[in-house]
Amino acid sequence: MEKEDLARKIRELGEELGEKTSELVNTNSKLIELRKELSRKIRQKTKALSFLYRIERDVSNKLKMKDVLKVIVEKVGSILNVKICSILLINDKTGKLSVECAKGLEQKILKDTELEVGNKISGWVVKHNRPILVKNIEKDTRFAKSNEEKYYNKSLMSVPLAIKNKVIGVINVNNKKTRRIFNREDFRLLKQIAAQVAIVIENVRLYRSLSNLYMRTITTLAATIDARDHYTRRHSEMVAEYAVAIAEAMKLPPERVELIRQASHLHDIGKIGVHDFILLKPDKLTDEEWEEIKLHSLKGAEILAPLVVFLDGVIDMVKQHHERYDGKGYPGHYRDGEIDIGARIMAVADAFDAMLSERPYRKAYSPERAIKELRENSGTQFDPKVVETFLEMLNKGTGLIQNRYQ
Repeated sequence: MEKEDLARKIRELGEELGEKTSELVNTNSKLIELRKELSRKIRQKTKALSFLYRIERDVSNKLKMKDVLKVIVEKVGSILNVKICSILLINDKTGKLSVECAKGLEQKILKDTELEVGNKISGWVVKHNRPILVKNIEKDTRFAKSNEEKYYNKSLMSVPLAIKNKVIGVINVNNKKTRRIFNREDFRLLKQIAAQVAIVIENVRLYRSLSNLYMRTITTLAATIDARDHYTRRHSEMVAEYAVAIAEAMKLPPERVELIRQASHLHDIGKIGVHDFILLKPDKLTDEEWEEIKLHSLKGAEILAPLVVFLDGVIDMVKQHHERYDGKGYPGHYRDGEIDIGARIMAVADAFDAMLSERPYRKAYSPERAIKELRENSGTQFDPKVVETFLEMLNKGTGLIQNRYQ
């Protein structure tokens, strides 16, 4: 009897051990799956954070939409390992979608593609504000008939770019380099990326709007300064025209030329802080009055300093536009290459227009005399290369002097 009881207990323990072992195996399998899921989420989150870091790092100093979008499509292409990535935005005037930036598309497509909202894949995604993952474009009845593009990989993803449920465009990716079909992990990652891309685009647009408003305000203010004295009417406008022409002739980058244009319009803004009785004095200035006038470049830099985010690169030009090539200028006594090239250009443009302007204590110089002064002061007051470039332009009959008298 005791042997039978012992055998029964052993069987029961064996059965219980089997059940526990089975439970342990099931639990272990669930833990393995959970670990895989957590690993997948960590990888996805890491990729998303990596993308955000790269975007923040690489677009922080870029304020033009085309530069920002170029960085984005390159980074998205890299992180999702695709050959083609495109961003289409809605044109506020036409209401149509156009390719603003792309990686891997032919130039003709970039120039000619303009879609009605609702047409083709991108238009459908924008119209319905729904992201899509297409595993086989040829078998998808929504798009097969309208699909004209040739993909070596029939799988693609398209996600709307939206701010507060307002769709502003779409981001598309296709042709995975591995030639594999996009999976749910890829899809989730692109949706996360698209949310951040929409914010970046909206911020660039906001910056551009604020920048345009700022420039209109500041240009009006600069014109008001010129208008305080009828002897200097249109002075800033003409300095900008001369300076931009010189900068372009010297083949400076377009971005640099634009900064020079802005700085030229603002170069005398510090005269806001100079007393009218000095600015409008009909006689020659005393030494003390001249010292106050000389402060206007510093005052201009101080006035513009709070707006450095809009005027990075402009403020130094405003501050330095009265420096001399030989180091005898003001306020910093910089010389030669220590002076910003934009300030060296503005110095020539400013002096030339000032000489052509009438003053209470002297008549306006003739263009010939002003040119003679530039030549005589080349290498001392002025950068000789800038003077040479400017005089060559005048000799070619560019119409700059004629514009001065219109």
